[in-house]
Amino acid sequence: MLLDTTEIKVDIMQIQKKLENHDKNIELVFSYLDELTEKKENKTERVKIGYKK
Repeated sequence: MLLDTTEIKVDIMQIQKKLENHDKNIELVFSYLDELTEKKENKTERVKIGYKK
């Protein structure tokens, strides 16, 4: 019975480590998205090319 509880504790610790990494990755994705939206707001008008009507 003691072996079962230690295995469960180890499994829980592994899951917690994975969740911590997921949180960091999600924060990183949101920071990249913020950077992209800031760049898009500062966008200059581009010269259109192609057929003109």
